[in-house]
Amino acid sequence: MKKILLFGLVVAAGILGYTHFLNARPASTDEKALADLEHQFDAANQQMAMASRSAGVSGMDSTADVEASRTAVRRVESELQALKERLTSTAARERADRLQEKIRAFRAATD
Repeated sequence: MKKILLFGLVVAAGILGYTHFLNARPASTDEKALADLEHQFDAANQQMAMASRSAGVSGMDSTADVEASRTAVRRVESELQALKERLTSTAARERADRLQEKIRAFRAATD
């Protein structure tokens, strides 16, 4: 009986350890919003790169695509400013600062 009880305790401790250490904690809504902004910026950056390539290769007018990318980045930047005020964790603030630097570099290169 003692062996069965000991085995049950070891299994329970293993399950608790697994769920605590190996499963990531759920992200807060602000962190999810930050990840969404990062994805939106990456999409706008890719759209800008594709517009630049198509203009260089085919000579097509890609002004609308370029302007759409700039508008998307401006919108991401304004949403990021509003979100930065609500962020509480240090890691999230560092991610927001890195995204802000990427946005500055994008705007410096395209404006």
